[in-house]
Amino acid sequence: MTDWKQKLHIEPLNGWLNDPNGLCYYSGKFHVYFQYSPDSAEGSGRKCWGHMESTDMLTWEYTGIVMEPDIPEDRSGVYSGCAVVDDGKLHIFYTGNVKLPGDYDYINEGREANQIHVVTDDARTLTGKKIILKNADYPDCCSCHVRDPKVWKEDGIWKMVLGARTKDSKGLVLYYEGTDPDSFSFVKTYQVPDFGYMWECPDLFDVDGQRFLGLSPQGLPHEELKNQNVYSSGYFRLNEDRLEEFNEFDHGFDFYAPQTFVAPDGRRILIGWMGIGDIPYSNPTTELGWQHCLTLPRQLSLNDDGALCQNPIDELVNLRASRKLVKAGDSIELEALSEIIIRSSEFKEADFGGFRLIVEDGICSLVFDEDKGWGFGRDIRRAKTGDIKDIRILLDTSSVEIYINGGRVVMSSRFYPDSDIVFKADSDATVYGLSQKPRKLIAIGEALIDFIPDKTGCDFHEVTAFSPKLGGAPANVCGAFAKLSGKSKILTMLGQDPFGDRILKELDEAGIDTSCVLRTDEANTALAFVSLAKDGNRTFSFYRNPSADMLLNEYQIYERMLDDIYALHFCSVSLGDFPMRKAHRKAIDMARARGAIISFDPNLRPALWKSTEAMKEAVSEFVPVADILKISDEELEFITGQTDIDEACKELLAVGVKLIVYTRGKNGAKLITRKTSGEDPGVEVQAVDTTGAGDGFIGALLWYLASSGINKTDLAELTSDMLSEAALFADRYCSVSITRTGAIPSYPTLQEFKNLYYKGGTVT
Repeated sequence: MTDWKQKLHIEPLNGWLNDPNGLCYYSGKFHVYFQYSPDSAEGSGRKCWGHMESTDMLTWEYTGIVMEPDIPEDRSGVYSGCAVVDDGKLHIFYTGNVKLPGDYDYINEGREANQIHVVTDDARTLTGKKIILKNADYPDCCSCHVRDPKVWKEDGIWKMVLGARTKDSKGLVLYYEGTDPDSFSFVKTYQVPDFGYMWECPDLFDVDGQRFLGLSPQGLPHEELKNQNVYSSGYFRLNEDRLEEFNEFDHGFDFYAPQTFVAPDGRRILIGWMGIGDIPYSNPTTELGWQHCLTLPRQLSLNDDGALCQNPIDELVNLRASRKLVKAGDSIELEALSEIIIRSSEFKEADFGGFRLIVEDGICSLVFDEDKGWGFGRDIRRAKTGDIKDIRILLDTSSVEIYINGGRVVMSSRFYPDSDIVFKADSDATVYGLSQKPRKLIAIGEALIDFIPDKTGCDFHEVTAFSPKLGGAPANVCGAFAKLSGKSKILTMLGQDPFGDRILKELDEAGIDTSCVLRTDEANTALAFVSLAKDGNRTFSFYRNPSADMLLNEYQIYERMLDDIYALHFCSVSLGDFPMRKAHRKAIDMARARGAIISFDPNLRPALWKSTEAMKEAVSEFVPVADILKISDEELEFITGQTDIDEACKELLAVGVKLIVYTRGKNGAKLITRKTSGEDPGVEVQAVDTTGAGDGFIGALLWYLASSGINKTDLAELTSDMLSEAALFADRYCSVSITRTGAIPSYPTLQEFKNLYYKGGTVT
């Protein structure tokens, strides 16, 4: 097997990649710059910066070489650096390396280390290089090795750390401050006696209020459980200015030069080079024209005892495309992209064919089989873990990242299989097949303006003012799914009016894909005026006769709209005797043909129908095509005529529904299949506004199922425990939204939700 190109990890199309640089979020996208030698897979030739960008940190677009050595002060290489977003501009800082011709050692003489500043407003055009520090600006104790600026702005002051080597070969970090990004003055050093000869890639960062100094020290002595690689990479915890014990970021074979940045939601994200220079082992892709990759993005947090933990970014669960429960001792052939989770204190060993993971006496070992040769010279790496609580393993085509005990210990390595990977462990495991990009929740139906009253607990005629908010059940469900980091899209039509403009803008701001939202001048955008009783319940007055969404027809629905679909969700509001009904039928048929889950929330609104008989006829037509049916007490009786809940559910399951989601307001929810059921009693909170609460519930439930790798064929086989866990998740999410006003604006982001209910852990 020579198809070792990674599917998720950033790697070069050709040439050599090393340090990640300039990590940032700017102008609506995540940006990763990286050290790049395009001319040789061995790293010779030009030393440039390549650039990748992404909207979600899962799928990356390569935009090309954005900087290369083209001025005298960086003629030997555009070396590592960073990025700072300030006042709408992106500031790039890097080291321009110059090796003077002559007989020099290039340590204490013959080298220029120039710190250079570039400003851009498009992240791709990096010109106008300005020299801000030269050799003469460093302390007299420094050799010519000063590089890798990490810059940030704090309390209005520009701050910088630089990695350095003294003339007597001691590693240290230089700390500078400035009033602007072009004027830095030396302040102090960070140093530990006799701790390597060079400190590369410094990074001074905070996690949950604790400050750390990350760096990659060269020249540390190798030990059985520490600093096993040629060069190490880790961090000191800072106690004021004192550097406390050094801990390694990663105990695997391939990890170096990490850098961190802050995501828009406040998470500290780390990306490292999944490689090291001067290794005694090899990467066979060199013969194919490329070498090395970056790690997957990791989010940093502190666990209960204050230890720094690394875990894959939460967004990664959106790639789960399948789920299999593998019993201890059973074997399974893994897909090229796989995630494995083991939660067992009894775990001792997992075998992947060409390498094993072994735990013994509180030490975890990653061991390559020499005869298999997948490691190309890699043999064994060890890490002290203590008692095992959980292990999470991520496999790409030619890399493995292992997260132990909630990410307290991490081990990363490249490997190059020449046969299928067969997994077997002595403990039960959950194995997820991963897709290369997230699958989408697609909703079809209305998007409208909800006018929310200025006061509650009163009759409609007592309201004196209303505030416009984005609404409509399908839009709300998409909003909840997107707030939880999922991908969602809405199929609807809006009027060519200011309300339509506003909805389109707010859908975009909510992270909902609007590429299939159509506009018409034949009708106006739908409006709904809402009044809120003392208990938070609502009454509606609709302006929709007709509205633009009702006019969407079957000929405007086409296959491309459903690309990457996970589930199609719809409600009954758009199933009246108008064109949108046929559009629903077509979209449902296309979604079913793609194996997508069909989710139906009748969400009955009698005021919008000519008669209750017409509403019942429409709902009854669409119930049999639903895999998931969300329903309440009143809706069960209306649809089935049954007052007994169990009998009503039997009737619905008999016509083809696989999962009934029975919501009970403040009393929680019950999830029911033909085989079993699971429930959650609800979360007690003081309701402020229940607008969009049910939509938030089903949006959260669908995201939970998608992020758990649950597909249509899995729904009927879910266990009672899994159903209860899903109900608990959606109930908790809903409980947050009803303490706030509005629909989509009330839904918490995944990070907000985790901080409330899953602090320091994962949600699935």
